[in-house]
Amino acid sequence: MSQNNKDNDQHELDKIRMKKMKALMDAKKMQQATQEFMTNIHQKVDYILQVVLMPDAYSHLNKIKANEPNIYQAIFNELVGPEIIENADYLLAVISKQGGVPRRIPLDVIIMLERQAKGIKSKIQVKRKDETMDLGSFITKK
Repeated sequence: MSQNNKDNDQHELDKIRMKKMKALMDAKKMQQATQEFMTNIHQKVDYILQVVLMPDAYSHLNKIKANEPNIYQAIFNELVGPEIIENADYLLAVISKQGGVPRRIPLDVIIMLERQAKGIKSKIQVKRKDETMDLGSFITKK
């Protein structure tokens, strides 16, 4: 009788192990599917950026991506909203149908977004005689 209980217990343990193993395998498959989906979305969005940005702007953005990932993420969030990610397939279809986009985003916009993300404000300096001041002070002084 004790042999029968041991066999029964072993059988129950094996069933529990199999369930856990199956759950782990399912979780791994789900993680791989999610990763592939995200990689696919990132590739599509990157292609859309490549089409929408001027070549020098796209190149500059990639340099920022390599050197300053936080700044890149801020620029990316400004350029690519959730609606673009949701409609990436539709946008790709429109781009391929039209053969591109009518107007492309220039380098100046990327530089402006970069400066904005870094918190750099433009300063116009006015030099009058020996005195140098910013434009706002110069205008209000008169």
